[in-house]
Amino acid sequence: MNTLSLRDLVRNAAAVFSGAYGAVTGRAQQAGCSRQTVYNHAREIEQRLQTPAPAAPPAEVPILTPVPSLDEPTQRRRFAVTAFAMGISTRQIEDLLGVLLADQAPDHSTIARWVAEAAEKARPVLQALDAACIPKVQTLAADEIFFGGDRPWSASIRPA
Repeated sequence: MNTLSLRDLVRNAAAVFSGAYGAVTGRAQQAGCSRQTVYNHAREIEQRLQTPAPAAPPAEVPILTPVPSLDEPTQRRRFAVTAFAMGISTRQIEDLLGVLLADQAPDHSTIARWVAEAAEKARPVLQALDAACIPKVQTLAADEIFFGGDRPWSASIRPA
């Protein structure tokens, strides 16, 4: 078995990485080895030059911390805002909270105020999302107009 010097290994790797047509075949003929051997040498040099991966930290057992419970007023607000975001009206939310809280349920005007406050807090994020989504929405609208909204693969098929 013919042992190649480091210099020949590097030359073989250079022929592979050069990407020049015929370089690997020419180098294999010069070194007196097969083309596969040239590719193997390139892989070996590449592995030697790669930096070792950082050692993984020892597996730690995650410590589960209990989720802090929300106080009742915060829970009510979050419930109301989430329900409104899901499309439930303020009067329906009032009815649902009435079932859960009986006499302590807020009225629909209070719920509407909570929703308006949450919407005001979300305004900067929603404005950024709108700006990013406008081109896609216009394309979608043009697509829907062109096809009349009756595409069988559409997720928004109108019931007949």
